[in-house]
Amino acid sequence: MKQYINNLKDYAELAQASYFYFDLFKDSQGIPRNIYELDSNGNKIKDESYPRGYKEMEVTLEHIVSQKHKEQEVLVNLQQGDDIFTKMRNDANEAFNFDKLNGEFGEIQAKNFAKRYEVIFHQPNTLTGFSATLFSDKMKNRFIVGFRGTECRF
Repeated sequence: MKQYINNLKDYAELAQASYFYFDLFKDSQGIPRNIYELDSNGNKIKDESYPRGYKEMEVTLEHIVSQKHKEQEVLVNLQQGDDIFTKMRNDANEAFNFDKLNGEFGEIQAKNFAKRYEVIFHQPNTLTGFSATLFSDKMKNRFIVGFRGTECRF
């Protein structure tokens, strides 16, 4: 009976996690995306060696599921080039970027989740609102599919 209850808790956690924005790991070309690195007060850390003038770090599973990072902006990947058109495209992409993390797990839960699970594949919302995520449970060496409820836009 204890094993059934533990499995139920695991599945409930995965069901909740299936609503997080795993599509923010990478852009449409499969290039990892970044967030600003923050100091202990939640402020961006200045660093002129980065294109935006602040330290950046790659988005991780822990960032995506953690309430600590909820509403943190996920940065668009800048195109390379020194011409005015590249600068204009980058400025426009940044101005119209509304991607933010939406995790809800507490700090300990997020750390434990990131240690235990890996996102193998994520299907973001289709035109019909369908979304699903394939997780790998590293602790139990198995796969679990999380189907999210559809989000219809009428």
